[in-house]
Amino acid sequence: MRTAFNVENLRFKYPTSKAETIKGITFDVYEGEIFGFLGPSGAGKSTTQKIMIKLLEDYSGSIKYFGNDLISIGKSFYEEVGVGFEMPVHFSKMTAIENMKYFSRFYPEIGK
Repeated sequence: MRTAFNVENLRFKYPTSKAETIKGITFDVYEGEIFGFLGPSGAGKSTTQKIMIKLLEDYSGSIKYFGNDLISIGKSFYEEVGVGFEMPVHFSKMTAIENMKYFSRFYPEIGK
């Protein structure tokens, strides 16, 4: 199985914080794997996800996506990954099928 994400010694500190939020974590996520973070509030779970999907920058350490430095990857990256944060990522007044049809339109190769 190929390594999709390789994260090594990831560190991050918000500009307004005195301490690091992420303190040198290392892990791999393999192709096709469903991967989650567990931990107490403030442990850096959402921050790590935001870094991995390029919403936050100015981290130290290394993140590679299929062997390529995450920083160098373009917008096509967003058509290949999916992230679910702790809040619902669907419309509650729509059925599951309606939600799937709606969100599939964001991905041209699926939403036809």
